[in-house]
Amino acid sequence: MFRNGKVVLLLLLAVVLVGCTQKVEGLTDEGFVAAREAFEANAKKTNEAAGDIHFYKPTTMEVDKQSTSQTIVLTKRNDSFYLTVNPNEKKNSRVYYDLLMTDEPENLVGAQTFAKDEVFGFVAVIQKSEKLVELIASVGGVKVETVTDEKNIDSHLGKMMQIARSVQQDEK
Repeated sequence: MFRNGKVVLLLLLAVVLVGCTQKVEGLTDEGFVAAREAFEANAKKTNEAAGDIHFYKPTTMEVDKQSTSQTIVLTKRNDSFYLTVNPNEKKNSRVYYDLLMTDEPENLVGAQTFAKDEVFGFVAVIQKSEKLVELIASVGGVKVETVTDEKNIDSHLGKMMQIARSVQQDEK
């Protein structure tokens, strides 16, 4: 009798774990679609600047006072988004993607790449804890990252790609 109870408990636990994974994967798929649409669309017009970096800032976000020309911090409610620009990388650079894939995080939920007109981009979702995920959207040497609740995957990835896709730098 006790043995049957263990089997039922293990099966129940497996069903719960599979259900949680499918939920995150479903949100990830929706987020990837939104990111692809943002990548393939014309880059949003820049409406914000930090040093020589010009970028599109969604109206729902604020630029944090702690921002520097190397890392621009955007906030939306309780989430912080980190915009990093490597001025030595071109729009077709794969450096951030290659680094991510080399490290092969064991908690990588998924990643998707995009290419259009000599521009390379990608998005990735990494499980950080039971409910938290790290989201990355990148175009060439531009990367936008955040750690957020998994329920925000689909809404954040599209906006993050819009930001990454819009970045322009003044020529030095």
